[in-house]
Amino acid sequence: MGKVALVEFNSYHDECLYSQIRFLTDSGHSVTLIISEQIHERASEYIHLAEEVVIFQRSSQKNLFKRIAFVFGLSRFLGKKKVETLIFNTASSRLEVILLSHLLKRKTKLFGILHNLKKANHSFSQKLINKAIKKFFVLNDFLLDSVKLEDSSLQLEAFYPIFFPEYDSTAPSKPEGEVWISIPGKLDFGRRDYFLVVEALRKALTKSNLKILILGSTNANDPKSQEFLDHIKILGLQDNFITFDAFLDNSTFHDYIKKSDYILIPLDSVGDNYAKYKIMGCYNQAFGYQKNLISPTGLEHIPDMRSHSLFYTGADGLSEVFESIRTGKSDKKEYVSKKWDFLEQKNRYITFLESN
Repeated sequence: MGKVALVEFNSYHDECLYSQIRFLTDSGHSVTLIISEQIHERASEYIHLAEEVVIFQRSSQKNLFKRIAFVFGLSRFLGKKKVETLIFNTASSRLEVILLSHLLKRKTKLFGILHNLKKANHSFSQKLINKAIKKFFVLNDFLLDSVKLEDSSLQLEAFYPIFFPEYDSTAPSKPEGEVWISIPGKLDFGRRDYFLVVEALRKALTKSNLKILILGSTNANDPKSQEFLDHIKILGLQDNFITFDAFLDNSTFHDYIKKSDYILIPLDSVGDNYAKYKIMGCYNQAFGYQKNLISPTGLEHIPDMRSHSLFYTGADGLSEVFESIRTGKSDKKEYVSKKWDFLEQKNRYITFLESN
């Protein structure tokens, strides 16, 4: 396998890069990292692990002809470097992925990560990609057989990007007796139900030691966000929340996760997206730092969630979970499987890359 290129054209999904770079370099392979300028700006903790870094500049991302020119130039560059294996960190949707995979399909071993299995059967652009890439990673074992793929030529393997750089301790210490329950990410009312959390706290008999950490920008300029913040104050629950006005840098974000007692998924119901096709990023943050999740019912069929979650149904159920945590009646579910070990995940990843 020798020379490997790891590619991410998007400005997101960089949470999967560090684990892969470590797997590859620890196995003796040299890595060329091709990333968007947005990711490069926040990759300082691991950028040095790559032998070479190519940046997809913002100025090239917005113009169709520049995008196409970048891909053709990249194809020539990878050919000159004699890269043997190319891994698309997000192997879907983008024109760049379609073009580059077809340009290299007869010259290079191609792999990709599928972040949403629904696209494999229903997306035209994904079907174009599937003509060039036949081997894909998914990010949880349950996704290996959660959907029947219409294209029987595709092969899947799972790996867990649950390893992170060593970050400085930049978050404040957790006061003794407090319980920190984190919701990773900025306020996003399209993906999470924060009012459900407020209602559960309101119903809890006592909650003085419970702190809900929203680990991202509250964006108070957004009317919905301001409504939520005002709602907390009206109910006198502002002391139960820790919020932030701005984006959290990596070290602060990860330090808060590390110091948290639980990670909460605030959803009133779970649809097919998370029941069948994809995972949430907070799963791997929880698995990486070996935290228990507080999860909505509807995810119990996922073995990793069943083994490491406290489940709730609606605001009443979440309130009961808060009460059991506050009184110390909820037992932590320990991480004992070898699947959480670096060596296990590295071997799984590398074995698939080296398969015929």
